[in-house]
Amino acid sequence: MDEPTIRTYNELANVYDDETKYFWDSFPQTITDAFCSVAHGRVLDVGSGPGRDAMLLRQHGFDVICLDASEEMVRLSSANGFDSVVGDFDSLPFPDGSFGGVWAYTSLLHARKSEIGRSLAEIRRVLKDGGALCLGMIEGDIEHYRKSSEMEKLRWFSFYQKGELEDILRKNNFEIVYFEQFKPKTKNYLNFVCRKS
Repeated sequence: MDEPTIRTYNELANVYDDETKYFWDSFPQTITDAFCSVAHGRVLDVGSGPGRDAMLLRQHGFDVICLDASEEMVRLSSANGFDSVVGDFDSLPFPDGSFGGVWAYTSLLHARKSEIGRSLAEIRRVLKDGGALCLGMIEGDIEHYRKSSEMEKLRWFSFYQKGELEDILRKNNFEIVYFEQFKPKTKNYLNFVCRKS
């Protein structure tokens, strides 16, 4: 994640937490169930934000470690009772094979398209053989800095088509085991559950 995007999250962490509460209240159970059917043991939440995703995973019995590039987001997830670390998507501070699952929901959309392969390689490295990846992205065709909703400062976004993500996942040795679209408001979310192959 680049510095302007990190700075925005540091400055507006509480605004983001308030703005996205509705999203997790309506998040489809089917996506979580698909992830739970493949993941095992400890789970890493990459780009955890304030920890709302982690709360969902904890309700399913997982031991969740939160990682975010924003110090303020790590402060919030720690306050929610999670072991939380500041870290970069492209250099995860964990040994090989540390996790039975990685949850990366709308976090890698902050990586440029030219860099997402590096992030996926790091995720694959820290996953156990056969471990699960949940990848949530937003449908679209462009990548750019933008403001959105109540977040009145710039963040980098990369939007993808379904086939584009399928190609990227397969190229990075992830087997897609489940796909679902989710449109809570105006944006269409593309949700993949994969297995490290």
